[in-house]
Amino acid sequence: MKKAIGQVCLVAAALCASPALAHGDHEMPAGSNEMLRAPLSGAPDLEVIISDVVIPAGAQVPRHYHPGEEFLYVIEGSATHVEEGQPDRPLNAGDSYVIAPRRIHEPIGGPEGARAIVFRVHVKDQPERVLVPRDEAEEPSE
Repeated sequence: MKKAIGQVCLVAAALCASPALAHGDHEMPAGSNEMLRAPLSGAPDLEVIISDVVIPAGAQVPRHYHPGEEFLYVIEGSATHVEEGQPDRPLNAGDSYVIAPRRIHEPIGGPEGARAIVFRVHVKDQPERVLVPRDEAEEPSE
């Protein structure tokens, strides 16, 4: 488990320290760009996913949830985190936020869009993201 966590920490540190990310001169496509997926040796039912997430200006990510916990760090721009049952939360470069497993959310990119590094502790063999149509937008049962 220590080896897997060490690998994840090295990749996350490299992503966050990259001059290309820090200065915005590296273009990533809109959406969730998976950078790493690794098993957790001490927790066989879990894996870690690290993504570089880009939300264009004014765009709203489709309503969804993740089977695991999500940790995000905004590296550029701003967004509004919209989550079922919670007040909307503005997020700016330098902000971090934790989204509990199975919480329905649909962030919106700010005027200049947003870019975040997202670290997920994910349930193995489950879809990375589950879309929730607007008419079915109730909290999923455990």
